[in-house]
Amino acid sequence: MNLSKKIAAALDENTMVHLPPCEVTVEEGAHRLTLHLTAIDTVGLAFDSLEFVATDRTDWTPDSLRSWGDRLAARVTYLMEPFRILEVDAEGGEVCLRSQSPTARNQKRSYYEIRLTRSGTLRLERQTFDETTRVRDRAACQLTREVLERLADDLVASLP
Repeated sequence: MNLSKKIAAALDENTMVHLPPCEVTVEEGAHRLTLHLTAIDTVGLAFDSLEFVATDRTDWTPDSLRSWGDRLAARVTYLMEPFRILEVDAEGGEVCLRSQSPTARNQKRSYYEIRLTRSGTLRLERQTFDETTRVRDRAACQLTREVLERLADDLVASLP
């Protein structure tokens, strides 16, 4: 069974027996996916963050992180805004990707942010920036179950 099928099965189980907020983690081989769920139903879900870990590789170089970010930006084009690499912190061992064109609504801009770390960890969150207060807050990511399954497959496929 692949990672996307495991997350689908875990979400089916959570819909029936767990009440959000809760954490759902699945593993397949050297890949682990954790969702910090805030809502779930038969069609979709909302989560504060998604963490994906490639456990078979624990020390990524800045170049390999950049390459991973490039592959992610090329593959994950179906979320509300396409991604681009915003920053490469070679010394800190981190790459940050963000939405190319944030969604503007009610004096707020919302965007996805992905952080890749040298330990092989990916963290996906949605952020909202309030133009009036100049404050940035985390917002819920809302996806259909099918999009989440596709995303899980693409995260695995983006690895070298």
